[in-house]
Order: sequence, then structure tokens, then C-alpha cells
Amino acid sequence: MRLSWSLYTSLILVTISLTACQEQSQKPLLPTNEIVDSNGNPGEGLYQKHCAACHDQAAGEAPTKAAIQLNGVESIRTALSTGVMKEQAAMMSPIEIRILADYLASPSSESAIANARKHQCAGQLSLTKPLWNRWGNSKRNVRHQPTINAGMTKEDIPNLKLKWAFGFPGSARARSQPAVTAEAIFTGSQSGLFYALDSKTGCVWWTFEAKAEVRNAPTISTDENGHAKTLYFGDVDANVYAVNARTGNLLWTRSVKDHPVGTITGSITLHEGRLFIPMSSLEIINAYMPDYECCTFRGGVLALDARSGRSIWRFYTVDEPQKTQRNAAGAQNYGPSGAPIWSTPTVDAKRGLLYVGTGENYSSPANDKSDAIIALQMDNGAVRWVQQTIAGDAWNGACGPNGSQTNCPTEDGPDFDFGAPPILTRLDIGKDIILAGQKSGMIYGMDPDNDGKILWQTRAGMGGFNGGVHWGMATDSKTLFVGIADTPGNRFATGPSRQGLHGYDPATGEALWSKIESNVCAELAHKCMTALSAPPTHMPGVIFAGALNGILRAYSAEDGSILWSKDTRRAYQTVNGVSARGGSIDSAGPIVAGGLLIVNSGYDKFGQIPGNIMLVYSAE
Repeated sequence: MRLSWSLYTSLILVTISLTACQEQSQKPLLPTNEIVDSNGNPGEGLYQKHCAACHDQAAGEAPTKAAIQLNGVESIRTALSTGVMKEQAAMMSPIEIRILADYLASPSSESAIANARKHQCAGQLSLTKPLWNRWGNSKRNVRHQPTINAGMTKEDIPNLKLKWAFGFPGSARARSQPAVTAEAIFTGSQSGLFYALDSKTGCVWWTFEAKAEVRNAPTISTDENGHAKTLYFGDVDANVYAVNARTGNLLWTRSVKDHPVGTITGSITLHEGRLFIPMSSLEIINAYMPDYECCTFRGGVLALDARSGRSIWRFYTVDEPQKTQRNAAGAQNYGPSGAPIWSTPTVDAKRGLLYVGTGENYSSPANDKSDAIIALQMDNGAVRWVQQTIAGDAWNGACGPNGSQTNCPTEDGPDFDFGAPPILTRLDIGKDIILAGQKSGMIYGMDPDNDGKILWQTRAGMGGFNGGVHWGMATDSKTLFVGIADTPGNRFATGPSRQGLHGYDPATGEALWSKIESNVCAELAHKCMTALSAPPTHMPGVIFAGALNGILRAYSAEDGSILWSKDTRRAYQTVNGVSARGGSIDSAGPIVAGGLLIVNSGYDKFGQIPGNIMLVYSAE
């Protein structure tokens, strides 16, 4: 229930009688008159005091105020109390957090759990084999779907029509890429509710309530018959879950957080009874605050036993951070730090190796494992080799024109992560090759038999804050399909923008074709940019890709010509009755499985276009 503003005002006045209590506490129990705006609105006053500086300008990753107001009150309270904004809200009392959340939340938002209960499927869920599994649909992260699992051919593409749409209640983004069987679509959500939806109708088979937002793609284990058995996924508070795929019952859960703002962005990799967890963090955002002691997070990989969640080994990308200097605000600085692993680890079963891509360091000094592809021994996490492509890249949210600069490291680097996981594929000549794409706009072919030696390198884009290559690429071993974002604003960009889709020879890096996507309007806004930040997906003859302006397209794999196109940036009638619309397609790419094309649309970070919809297309 939401309190009236008159009651809020009464609560504020009560603070006069609580002065003695407040003197004994660092935080006031109730908001003071200082945060009430000129109209007597405490929520707006709290927003102006604690939030407006970042969110009115959409600084860095901060969503706009309008995007925040699409969220439900539960998700805003969670973000402020235990989630991504808890450091920024540390000086607010519980009642202030409640007031701010109630003020910002969508007045019509419905509880995600209540909505799911109203739209439950009848009967019991039975499952067959996975048709799309994990982030990359293989342990090698190739994002290729064979015709037998795609359930459609190139000839079907012009006949694709919307089959059904599912709205995520109280959400401003939809960035969890699904996993699919013939019977169900499994996906996480911003609210933390994890869904098993009927693939034909969109009714809800079951839900599982995670402790925080689930943004990564689930991984499915199978039984002796090859049928879906267990789902593994993580949340943004670095909890890992093992859930029964048929019932949604929890098998085990474990927190893998070893830093206050540690998180899991990449999907979990399962191989021979072990889970490999990529570790990243939100400290890059906390560094924006001048009084923050930046930085102490260490990127890495954690190996767990898949049956029990027991820890087996942990690898760190940087040594234990040490005190360096005090910043201009007097806060102690530390380093080295950062080099997070944003994406899904890649398995090389033949060599017993795990390949990961790393991001930039958060603070000085930059080390030798940032902006690199690293090969780890799967049995113990030992480093086999490191191929660093950019040295000296240390950067955090304090850098740049909107940053405070106080915690910006001396390197003030380009922030050119490997946000996309490395791909392992076999060429027609029978040789294995590692394919890697970087936010710098560079793509690489590396030799897994020679310590990751760079065999070729090609500039595919100018590079930028959101890529270059941002979240991923795809291949059928004959062509490397590269989506390029090339959003403006990075001072380290090289050459003209090449936003769009490109095909390269994976053996040589030679360009085969390019489909440059011009802006669709003149404004410097995401609605104008057909920039491909989300990873593309390949099926024989076709590449599917979604853009920051909400355009979803099917391209010819032969030459990049457009076979089919839909603008997802509109309102939809949903099967669960939720008011929902599409927006930017980012982070999670489209997938094709069992005759369905599935995409989540809406992304509220970086000033992009918020939305809360899952769209399911079919050629039936």
C-alpha cells in the first residue's frame, strides 16, 4: 500500500519530537524538512538531493528519471536497500528509502508474483531436450543454431509474425536472454522473478523468486535421456541458483560474493559437473563518488561443484589491492583492481582449458591481465597463457566529462573491454581458432595451440563506450558475423562509424561483406541509432540482430541484405495483461529455437530506450 502525501508530511513533522533519538544515530529515522520541495513533496525533495545529479543527465549507466518511473516499488526499494544503488543510498534512512521508492515507482505497477499467479498454466510441465541452451548455444559460444533445432528455414523468414508477447511487471529493462525447450521458455527478469513460460501460449508454468535481478541467460543440464533437468543462473547480488527445470523448486543456492558490490553479469558455464562463474562488479559506478575508497574489486572466475555448490577453485585477474594514495577528497585509493569478466566463459574440452575475456582495470596501476583473453586450466584455475591486446587501460565512472574526476586513475584509459566472450571454432582446414571481438572495434584470430598468439587482427569498427564489438559475435566456422555498435562519444575512437552487421573470413580476418546501418533520424539519440550492441545469432542462411533503436532484423548470411525487419519500440497487448512496450535491444541477443524467434526488448542504461517485453515470433 502506498501512503498519501498528507501522511508523509505528518511523518516529517513528527521528526521534531525525535530529535533526541536522531542525535544518537548517524541516520535520521525520518526525513527532515530540508528534503521537502517547494510543493511540500518529500519524494521529489529526496530525489533532488540524492539522485538528480546523475539521473537527470543519464550520466554513465544511470537510467533517466522517466525510465526509473517504469519500475515497481519493490524493485526500487531493493535497488536502494540491498541492490545496485545501496552505496549511493547509504546516507538515507529506511523511511526515506520507502518514500523515495513510492514516489518514483509506477502507480499502476502490479506485483510480478501476483501477476504470474493469475496466468498459470493448467496441468504439469514435462520437458524434452534443450533447443537453445546457455548464452552461446554451445560451450564454445558460437551462437549458431542448426536447422533441426531452429525449426525454420531461410524461406520462412518473410512470414514471421508476432505469436505472443509477455510483459514483465514493474520493469524498465528486459535483458535476460532465454533458454528454450519445445515446451518452455526460461528467462529471468529485473524484478528477480525467474519464469518458465509455455512456449506456445506464454502462460506461466512456474516462477522462482531470486534475491535480486536475474540478467544472465540460464544454463540447462540434462538427464540420461537428454531431457532438461536443472537450471543454473546467477543474480546481480552474486547469488548462484540450481533450480529444478520441471518444477522450479530450489535445489541449492550459494552467495559467491567476495566484495560488497560483486555481481554476475555473464552466464554460467557448465562442463563435466562443474560450474564456471564469471565475476564482475558495480564498483566502476561507486568510483563516481569522491569519498569512495576506490578500488578493491578483483575480477575472476569461480569453479563450483554443480551438484552441491561447493567451491573448487577461484582465480583472480589482479593481485590483492594495496594502498596507493589519497584522492583530493581525502579518501584512500587502492590498486591494482578491476579487470572484471563480464561475459560467459568458453570451454576448450580438447585442451582442458577455459577461455575468458577481461575488462579494464578500475584503478592504477593497470596490470597485465586487463583487456585480455586468458586461458585457464579447468581442473585448478591455473593460468596457461594471457594475450593482452591493450595495455595501460585503467578507467572508472569518475572519468569522462560527467564524472567527478576525483577517483579517475592516471591512465584514464579508453575502457575497451572484452565484453564479448571468446569464440572457439574449427576452420574448414581442420584447425581450431579463437575469435575475439573488443569494444575498441578490433577483432582477432588467436591460436589456441600457441599460447593465444594473434594470427590476424582487423578493424571492424571505430570503437566506443558501448562498442565496437560489445556483447558478442556469432559464427558457423565459414563466416564470422560481427555486430558493431560504434555509438559516439569515445575520444579513443578510430575512423568513421561502421554501425551495422559485417561478415569476415574467420581464417584470415578478411572482410567478406558489410551492411552499414545509417542513423534513421538526425538527433544524437538512441532512437536514431541502428547500432548493434547485443550479440547476433546465426542459423543457416540467416543472421538475427537487434539494435539500440529497437529494430529487430533478419539479415542474409551471404551478403548482409535485409530479409525481414520489425520495429519493437511500441506498446503491445500481452498474454499476461501487463502494460508493456519495447525499447532498445541490448545485452541479450535474439534467439531462434523450435520454430520461434524470441527477443527481449527494453534497456534503461546509458540513456537508452526502456521497455519490458518479451516478443515471440513464428512463421506459422
